[in-house]
Amino acid sequence: MYISARERNILHQLLQHKDGLTIPKLAQLLDVSTRTIQRDLKGIEDILAEYGLKLNKSSAGLVISGGPSEQEKLLGFLQTLELNEFTPEERQMLLLAILLQHREPLKLFTLADELNVTVATISNDLTRAEAWLNGFRLELVRKRGYGVQIIGRESDIRRAISQLLAEHLTESKMYRMLSEPLDDWEQTDAISERLLHLINLELVRNIQEVLADFRKQMVEPMADRAYIGLIVHLTLAIERIRQGEKIEIDPSYLSKLKMDKEFELAADLARRLEQKLGMNIPEAEVGYMTMHIRGAKAHIETESLLEESNFQLGVRVKALIHEVEKSLHVQFQDPSLFQGLVAHLKPALYRIREKMKIYNPLLEKIKQDYEELFHVVQVKGNKVFEPITIPEEEAGFLVMHFGSALERLKRKRTLKVLVVCSSGIGSSKFLASRIEKEFPEIASIEQASFFELGEKNLHDYDLFLSTIPLHADVKHFVVQPFLPPHEVKQIRAYLDEKLREPSAVTETGQASLQVAEGGSNVLAIERFAHFAKLNQDIYQVLSHFQLIQVERGISIEEGIERICRSLEKKGILTNGGGVAQALIERERAGGVAIPNTSLALFHTRSRDVTIPYFAMYEWGTPSLRKGMDNSLILVERVVLMLAPQDLEEVRLEYLSHLSTLIIESEETMRLFERASEQAVFARIYESSQAFVQEKINKDG
Repeated sequence: MYISARERNILHQLLQHKDGLTIPKLAQLLDVSTRTIQRDLKGIEDILAEYGLKLNKSSAGLVISGGPSEQEKLLGFLQTLELNEFTPEERQMLLLAILLQHREPLKLFTLADELNVTVATISNDLTRAEAWLNGFRLELVRKRGYGVQIIGRESDIRRAISQLLAEHLTESKMYRMLSEPLDDWEQTDAISERLLHLINLELVRNIQEVLADFRKQMVEPMADRAYIGLIVHLTLAIERIRQGEKIEIDPSYLSKLKMDKEFELAADLARRLEQKLGMNIPEAEVGYMTMHIRGAKAHIETESLLEESNFQLGVRVKALIHEVEKSLHVQFQDPSLFQGLVAHLKPALYRIREKMKIYNPLLEKIKQDYEELFHVVQVKGNKVFEPITIPEEEAGFLVMHFGSALERLKRKRTLKVLVVCSSGIGSSKFLASRIEKEFPEIASIEQASFFELGEKNLHDYDLFLSTIPLHADVKHFVVQPFLPPHEVKQIRAYLDEKLREPSAVTETGQASLQVAEGGSNVLAIERFAHFAKLNQDIYQVLSHFQLIQVERGISIEEGIERICRSLEKKGILTNGGGVAQALIERERAGGVAIPNTSLALFHTRSRDVTIPYFAMYEWGTPSLRKGMDNSLILVERVVLMLAPQDLEEVRLEYLSHLSTLIIESEETMRLFERASEQAVFARIYESSQAFVQEKINKDG
């Protein structure tokens, strides 16, 4: 049965809107005139009759009547039918697919014949498709007597083909492509079948076989979507090489890529593909493969924050979290949010810098469901990561991290609030609605009148608000029903303190040891002495922690050398000069001063380090140093963190945790900047204790 594209669209709309659609509304949805809809109704009635269905006209408009099973059969038929006519959007997509495949110009009448439309229609479709191509720096050339051709760099043509596939082949179809027998693909719909002509399915399977074995040897896992993306990239690359197309890469950039460990992986993968496919893969292609492997990592190394570039990323991630917290009036205090963002952003920022196309199939739903959060994340992300511009697709992925953290925040603490006014209704309800908006972490809001207070145990509530003055023996706030900004600020500060309050008893039921400024460190240190290797590391960190004054007139370079020589004498280092040189060279390679502080973090991993070491040095003469954001920062305190080269994952995780602690919040940054040795020690101890407890709970 022949069904035009417009008839298909009309049927889809009517099947979706079971309560009916008026002809004007239907015309609006399909962007046609009401007369066009009326003209098509006879054909619609004939199609419905074939399936035992009828088109009824009621006050609600046009309604399809008939059994649910018959309607399901019709819907299934519409989805699988190979169409002889395409919508304008489908035609534009197919035109792009055809033109991107061909190296030679094509005549307009050839394209018109291919898609069963007039030359004028094709010309109009090409005008619309041109804007899409411009986004890839590609030019659509149209000349009389010459034809139509897409002109541009090979790398941009490949990006365009990859994006076309990503936009119009669903993830489920991609999985089918990789898992089902090739013969089954004859059953696919016409649009997918046309798009799949862009890639050789047999070649896809051969590449997948090579990659499956290669993937097992990768230290870091690769996300499924990235894995599919790499398969598509390699398929297109090999197809284009076979067609004689050569990709170019800047020689200096290629030299830089060769220094990355991923280049070795890419070269190994290229050798495997050459053996499997019996062909030569040029070095420029290996460079692009390197970029895709780097951009496909599912997460960064465990020891990531011990690497300079990743600590800089950590600083920016903390800044982003802080900006979002300020905008949403929440406080996450969620290590998994920070870790998830760092893990996600390292490969993501690489993809953005390299102008690798990012596709987010959930983008529209994310923008719809998290409208305010999406706006905040995109604006603040562009601010924090300037000069990089965060595209909408990437902002959508970041919103998923923040959205999950907000959900965890709601589950984490069921803060209870009591709202009181003289009548128990009216103003208290208005106030309750304001609280819900300003403080999403509050799970329960109870309203009461003044005379009902005697029936309440006020100690059962985390927050007590009233619109009238009260004589109560618990802390409460007298507020206005519309909750002006200064009152929001007061309540926010109070709730933040509430969320930070440690439990008086730990999960094991034992009293938590409090280390106060001015108290002894010995008991606190001994708490960790009985643990195995991890706790031995913590024991070493706490035992050697000091805040040491450096005399005036000593440069940071000279001071670092003196410190390392001293640590060698103590047996902490085996080669103090070598470690000092490594620390100084690391600073030259990139800034070590932490933005918005007077701190610098010097850290390294080396075989010359015997035990983990963490200490602080107060410089008598502050020094201007290059910051992690490339600004100049006046450094007054230096944090020195040294780690042995070979450590198990959990021990590396602890040292990474320590480096994160410095930038955990505005409060901790100020603490490391200004506080006494005992105060900083107490914070390190508390954080180390929490780290161990988390590990015990997780493993137990």
